[in-house]
Amino acid sequence: MLVSFIIPSYNSANTVKRCLDSIYALPLEKSEFEVIFVDDCSTDDTVEIAQNYCAENHEGATNLILLRQAQNNRQGAARNRGLSIARGVYICFVDSDDAVKEGIVPAIRMAKELQTDMLAFHFANADENGRIIGEKEHLSFIPGRIFSGIDMQTAHPYWCSGPVAYIYSKTFLNQSNYPFCEGVLYEDSDFVAAHLYYARRMAYSPETGCIICHREGSTTRRNSYKNYADYLLLGTRMLALYSTIQRDIDQRERADDGIQTFADGVLEGACWNVTKSLGRLFKLSGGKEISAFYKRVDSFVNRSDLYDNPLIHRFPGYWNYWSKFCIKHKSLSIAINAVLSSACKMNWGRCERCV
Repeated sequence: MLVSFIIPSYNSANTVKRCLDSIYALPLEKSEFEVIFVDDCSTDDTVEIAQNYCAENHEGATNLILLRQAQNNRQGAARNRGLSIARGVYICFVDSDDAVKEGIVPAIRMAKELQTDMLAFHFANADENGRIIGEKEHLSFIPGRIFSGIDMQTAHPYWCSGPVAYIYSKTFLNQSNYPFCEGVLYEDSDFVAAHLYYARRMAYSPETGCIICHREGSTTRRNSYKNYADYLLLGTRMLALYSTIQRDIDQRERADDGIQTFADGVLEGACWNVTKSLGRLFKLSGGKEISAFYKRVDSFVNRSDLYDNPLIHRFPGYWNYWSKFCIKHKSLSIAINAVLSSACKMNWGRCERCV
């Protein structure tokens, strides 16, 4: 089988048919692709729509596989489950509110012809009504030319941090062994960064492969302790990835041009997410929400490993956020006393407790 389209879904009753229609309209033979639809405990009619899709309108849609999660565990878990049963040589991750375009087919065939680990393709952004609100500039890479993921990231660092703008070799995904983080929002930025680091063979197709929908009311856009905590968790994963890359550099396992620039970009992304999380904590109204924030973080990571990590303090503005946070929430200062003490000793900055 040529390609597997993996669709994680949660309460997407309004968009699931549009998404499926876009895939089944592609000029692909039925034997060339499968659609793995993973529902993450939707509470609306999403599952019913997916179940009835084949019978109602699409006689040829018998290659639609519907999986249902036992409990809501976010997109990362749904994608990992879909990937575990995928039979395609290549993998396309599609969000349930997006639409696939015909340009993805020549991109998939290019990936097969060139035997790529990953292939980037052109995409457009749309609002929740499907109206195009912006398109990415075409990359400077010549279509069909082979380059590395490090080349991709250093030349175009802001291209796309989401997995939907790439086609992946399943063999490559298995070999890299870097799954999506489960149970959190923002599960994809470190996934993409890690695979760009490991990819030795990439290519680019200028054909528009998908329309990415941005919904104003989506979960990732809400102001909540869960969102803020998950920004912090993304920062910790990016820090871990940076440490892996830096260790490879120190051991000279990778000698690609631009690898240090790539590593520094990962570290900057890690620090940016941590700082963003801390900055948004000021929007939480009281101790109950703050406590909920910490409870969520503590279920995934040891906070002291983050607080005492000197790498994070290389990022300008980080220390200011922590010191301001302590000043505003003095009752929580004991919880971060260790980082305050070590910070002052290392001359990272002046804290209110030591003035």
